[in-house]
Formats: sequence, C-alpha cells, structure tokens
Amino acid sequence: MATHLDEIVAAKRAAWSGPAAADAAARGRRTAAVPGRFAAALSGPEISVIAEIKPKSPSKGQLLDPAMAVPMAGKYIDGGASAISVLGDTPFFGGSPELVRTVAEHPDVTVPVLFKDFMVDIRQMHLAHDSGADGVLIIARAVGDALLTDLVQTAHGLGLDALVETFTQDEVDRALRSGARIIGINNRDLQTFSVDLDNSARLRRDIPRGVLTVSESGLGGRPDIERIAAHGFDAALIGESLLSSPDPAAQLRSFTGVPILEVAS
Repeated sequence: MATHLDEIVAAKRAAWSGPAAADAAARGRRTAAVPGRFAAALSGPEISVIAEIKPKSPSKGQLLDPAMAVPMAGKYIDGGASAISVLGDTPFFGGSPELVRTVAEHPDVTVPVLFKDFMVDIRQMHLAHDSGADGVLIIARAVGDALLTDLVQTAHGLGLDALVETFTQDEVDRALRSGARIIGINNRDLQTFSVDLDNSARLRRDIPRGVLTVSESGLGGRPDIERIAAHGFDAALIGESLLSSPDPAAQLRSFTGVPILEVAS
C-alpha cells in the first residue's frame, strides 16, 4: 500500500524531472555558508532543540500562517531553540525555498536554519544552499544508496550539514555508509503513523561516537526529552506540539536544560 511518503516523493521526483527546475536555485545566498555551523549548535552537553516552522501538514491541515514564520522563529529563539527547521515543500506542507530564505536571512534569526524537504535531486542541495540554510534534511528511505551518498557529499561540499533521517537499522547503516555526520531517527513509522520511542533507542545504540543523533517526531513533553537524553541523543526535532501551543516559547523552555547521558557505542 502506498504511503503519504510515497505520494510526496513521487510528486517531488516529477517536479524535479525537467531542466526548468534548475532555475529555482538561480539566486545565490546573501552570506557564505559556514561549514559545521548547524552541527555545532547540536553539540552541547544538554539536549538541543530544533524547533520547526511547518505551515501545514497532510494530516493536521493548517498550522501556521507563513507570514508569521519570522515572529514564530523569534519565539523559538526566546525559548532556547538551538536551531530552526523550515519546510521548503509547498504542495504538501505549505513552505517554500523563499520561506526558508526569509527566516534564514532575517537579522533577528541568530541560530542555524535547517532546510527540510523531500530530497530526490542533487539540484535541491544547491537550492537549500542558495536559500541561506545551514543544514539540509535528507530522508534515507526516499532515495537509493548512490543518490543518498551524492546528496550527503554535495551538501558537505557546499558547506551545509546533512541530517539524514532514518527509521530502520538498514537505513541507519546506509546513512553511515553515505558519510552522514548527523543521523536523525524518526519515532513515527511513516507507514502506520504509530510512535515508538523504544525503536529509536535501539537504533541509537548502534550509532558510533562522533556522529550526532537527532530524535524526530512524537515528542510531546519534557518526559519525552528526558527519555531520549537518557538514550544518548544529542537533539530533538519538534514541530507540531510547539506550533499548537498557546505559548511556544514557554513550552520550548520546558524542553531545555536536560543533560545528555553518554551511552556506549
């Protein structure tokens, strides 16, 4: 049975199938990328929070007016966010490369920005770079081994940190072979949409020292943050629970200050 991910990836491949798609990255970034800036923001002794700006989702509908992206980013920074993730996808999530650029280039946004989209083409790495992002998310499940490696290495060559998202042991192994220095583990099964923090804990144990780890999706409160910290994760990517909060800054503060337990690997 086809999943939401299958549908999105198929649409993304179709959108990037022709030469016209290359025009999307025609305008360069305002300031040079600083290699390692995104990774450095996740490298502290406490759990770092990557707070997400996601205008809508296929399952939840409208979440944020794109015009409020910069004010929301300000709230996230006030709450202690280490980085901000911004959706670059328009049809399914209501974001855009211009939205990423608007957030990344705003003078009040002082933390690194992650370009989050469904990457299926090398040109998207250049688009993320030209949008002013410091990092780019790549979903291992969406591409084959050769393209995964090309995407990761192209991102690194452009001065961007690549966060490779995984869900299974095989995907973790593929991410490591690609040269990923940051590996995300999605707690939500994209086929059943069930959340399993135990699965991410098992996968985390097999990721070697020196590779940063990010727990993604299904994190609703400080107990969840404490739980992933106990498993040795470096960061958490959190979106909908912040976007639906009446006070995102206060909620984000409740996620910060959690020390990471070093685990053997």
